[in-house]
Amino acid sequence: MIKYLRTFKHISLALGVFVLCAACNKDFPNLLQNFNEAKDSPESRDKVLLVIVDGLSGPAMQSIAPANIDLMARNGLVTYGSLADPTTDFEVTNQSVTAALLTGVNSAKNKVVGTDLSPIDLNKYPTIFTKLKEDAISRKSSLFTSDINYGNTLGKDAEVKIESNDGTVVSAANIALSTTESDLNVVHLTEVDQAGKSSGYTADDTKYVAAVNVLDKQVQSLWEAIKKRTSFSTENWIVIVTSAQGGESTDPVIDFTPYGDHKRDTYTLFYSPKFARKVIPRPNAKDIPFVANATRYTYASNNQVVGKLADANKFNMGTGSDWTMTLFLKYNVANSNYYYPIFFAKRAQGFTGAGWNFFLEGNYWGFNSSIAGQTFGPSINDGEWHALTAVIKRSGSQDSVYVYTDGTNSTASGKISQAVANGNNLDNTSPLTLGFNPGDGNTDCNISICNVQIYNRAFSAEEVRRYGGVTNIDETSPFWNNLQGYWPGYDDVNTSILTEKTGKGAGNFRLTGPVAWTSFNELVPFFQPPIAESFYRLVPNAVDVPFMIYQWLGVSVESSWNLDGKSWTPNYTQIRK
Repeated sequence: MIKYLRTFKHISLALGVFVLCAACNKDFPNLLQNFNEAKDSPESRDKVLLVIVDGLSGPAMQSIAPANIDLMARNGLVTYGSLADPTTDFEVTNQSVTAALLTGVNSAKNKVVGTDLSPIDLNKYPTIFTKLKEDAISRKSSLFTSDINYGNTLGKDAEVKIESNDGTVVSAANIALSTTESDLNVVHLTEVDQAGKSSGYTADDTKYVAAVNVLDKQVQSLWEAIKKRTSFSTENWIVIVTSAQGGESTDPVIDFTPYGDHKRDTYTLFYSPKFARKVIPRPNAKDIPFVANATRYTYASNNQVVGKLADANKFNMGTGSDWTMTLFLKYNVANSNYYYPIFFAKRAQGFTGAGWNFFLEGNYWGFNSSIAGQTFGPSINDGEWHALTAVIKRSGSQDSVYVYTDGTNSTASGKISQAVANGNNLDNTSPLTLGFNPGDGNTDCNISICNVQIYNRAFSAEEVRRYGGVTNIDETSPFWNNLQGYWPGYDDVNTSILTEKTGKGAGNFRLTGPVAWTSFNELVPFFQPPIAESFYRLVPNAVDVPFMIYQWLGVSVESSWNLDGKSWTPNYTQIRK
């Protein structure tokens, strides 16, 4: 007799395409059940083993490639870059991610945002254990852990076994798995994370590697215990191995999206002997283009483009106050050298008198002021976009001026990027100006500027690195209350106005001269364009694990549950016996 492990009449094997379910307005179809094997007997049942590992780093797992789990991944949907919780800006914890793994909703809903599980809202968002128990076909669950708080808080409606360490947790689970009637079996392990905390979460750390290899043998023993069940031939098992949080890292952060947060960088494997291998790669946030419009500023005689505020008193900075100014600039003609054209200023003219100005010098840019002389950034004449930031800090014991280029406080040899400030007053009666300024040098200057921001706060070096490349500022910004003027210019294309977006009374820039605009779609490594939520769903998230479990067990996920997860479709093998 020919048996097929999954039938294919409903869904084609052009798979790898996942189905977004979280946005549906009706109850969710059970996609996995479309593949269900014809049961050998009425007693055949679907079963789940879920292994939650604290501190299991996805990238480290890829490099370590532990023998048994790596072998299982040949018959699994696997990702070394799954996400813990992409929806929040707080630091994820093992507790917050485990809450998501067991409720199917992120922290914004389940209320666990730190190491304390007690705020969890289990009335509105019950655990999988509760949902399975309440289903029309009541299903049993078991939880094995060494953390009594997990057992007491999350283990309601499951048979809970609290043990002393990972070794005894696995031993208890192995004994139970030989005869248990539980349909969902959750094993929670902590010692990989303990090794990471004491040493490091990388494949270069011997203590961490040793802990992962112990985990590898433990997962193998759990699967062997399942295969020895007398009822195994009439059961349909899926084994899920996943991280709570990933691991901390000392590597410099270059990706400020959730994908760049090492603690959110997790490992997930959905394994069944009936699956073919399918790897879900992590997308690169740096592949999101900067798509916008910018004003083109030219300086030739009778061809000078200038933008000015109507109120000359706006942005007088006095003494003793802190300020941060950021804008995006691009040389329209790559490799050009412009000497001393000013492109952003609050000063009467040139480089004298009270006030300040941003200017170009050859292929560099600089900041000149009446309080600190000149500071310089590095070369920016490559024809690419750059974020230029000047920070005036005068409220502390050491008054200083700093300049940053693409988030770094670096400059060319022989120049300085920070200077001690004196006590002069920056106030003057000249309006804030973009573009041409009287007393400029080169008249062939040709540049584009957009995303101009002024804050009444001195950003730290880390804050400039973290936020200086954000392309779209709104009320969700942590410094929105400090933002005193914001002129992105993106929506002002083909007008003679740069619209101020905070509504705090700074006013619009009025552009004069032969105003021209440029539109672009470019990859800029330092910039952080807006990213749609769907971008973070290109890999499995923690909230997807309950969704997959419900579907595997044939439980219809109702829209009224308001879950955050979605289904993933593994590749299935076709085997003849």
